[in-house]
Amino acid sequence: MELDAFKGLLTQYTGLTLTDTDQDKARKFLHNRLAELKLTGMPSYLHRLAANNLLADQEWQVIVQALTVPESFFLRDKGQMHVLQHHILPELIQRNRPHRQLRIWSAGCSTGEEPYSLALLIQKLLPDWHDWEVLILGSDINDKVLAKARAGLYSRWSLRDAGPEVLAYFQPAAQGLLSLDATIREKVSFRRVNLLQTPFPDLEINKMDLIVCRNVFIYFDQAAITTVLEKFVQTLKPEGFLLTGHGELYQQPLQGLQTRLYLESVVYQRTIQPLTVTPPPLSAPPRRQATPATHVPVTTVNGATQDNLAKMARAYRSADYVGVLAIAQTKLPQQDSFEAHYWSAKAFASLGQYLSAENSLQAALALNKRSAQCYYLWAHIKEALNDIEQAKALLNKAIVMDEKFIPAYLELMALYEQDEPSKHHTMRKQALALLTQLPPEHYFDDFAAHAHELIQQLH
Repeated sequence: MELDAFKGLLTQYTGLTLTDTDQDKARKFLHNRLAELKLTGMPSYLHRLAANNLLADQEWQVIVQALTVPESFFLRDKGQMHVLQHHILPELIQRNRPHRQLRIWSAGCSTGEEPYSLALLIQKLLPDWHDWEVLILGSDINDKVLAKARAGLYSRWSLRDAGPEVLAYFQPAAQGLLSLDATIREKVSFRRVNLLQTPFPDLEINKMDLIVCRNVFIYFDQAAITTVLEKFVQTLKPEGFLLTGHGELYQQPLQGLQTRLYLESVVYQRTIQPLTVTPPPLSAPPRRQATPATHVPVTTVNGATQDNLAKMARAYRSADYVGVLAIAQTKLPQQDSFEAHYWSAKAFASLGQYLSAENSLQAALALNKRSAQCYYLWAHIKEALNDIEQAKALLNKAIVMDEKFIPAYLELMALYEQDEPSKHHTMRKQALALLTQLPPEHYFDDFAAHAHELIQQLH
């Protein structure tokens, strides 16, 4: 119960939610922190966090630095960078050329790679930058990562996707780090912003041409996403752009925004019409929409929806994972469709966005609790995250849901091979028995093989 109270306060203050895998980390942090502060129990700690004073602010910094893991690198997501370089930024430059002003905000910028990447793109696209009034702002809730961003010192790992053109702006520094040239660093400013609690638009954060907020909403509570999204819309200029991570606004109401679909990504653009939306009071805790656990929504799938679901499947099979998410976002908003959630989960997983994939799987399982395919996909995600025991448990659950689900037997056979030879033998025997009951030409997408080929391999 005490952990639940902390989780609720964390979500209310930051928008962040703790996944099941984060809870042990949170418990350990709280245990150690109470000992460090010599507090008698959680009520005293929660009272300290709830206070509106400098001590509470300092303690929230300790929490976000302990419970979040910043990860970024230069020119992250080549597809979205291509959209920015060849479509969005040129359009903004052309539109703003008469008054020579450009305002860009990297929200949730971590250690600064993203706003500096934007500065490098603009340096390339706008040779007469010195004649313009340009704001490139990077913000984060974490003071520690902002200090690193201002220093402009990076490891070679942060530059793993950067080509010679970008590396030319770096010089060797102490301890094997690389220092970003001052001509780029001075073009970017940084400040701390709590997207949920900080009031904006304000004197600096206003009339933005572009807001980039990628891989932030995947950690947020649904109510927090709604609140922050409304504030973003109010902060953008009419026809200004919002770029998020792939599918982060899937099934999210887009009041005040319209979608623009590119091959590499969906981009959101503020509509010209005036807005009348007022964000809810920030002091009120976010509320989740409750759905009875036993209720499975019943929906009628019309012809257009069925056609779009078929398009999602085709896009996935052609490795167009961004296309899958684009269809889900633009063609199937608010659709309680098991297939839409399932194909979105597969696309997220293929893009390496595992938290979003798990969220989509949970939505799919809420509509079909006995889906062996969902548990099988979830097991693959856990295996990618090196949680082998959880992967085994999910594969076994897939078999419970469908005792003839051959892919789960084959995956378990591989996982058991090294450590549990008797279980490996059992899974192999059961897989062979099931495969021999199928037509020889039965095809398995997951293994890119026919039944007779898998039988030969097992023998």
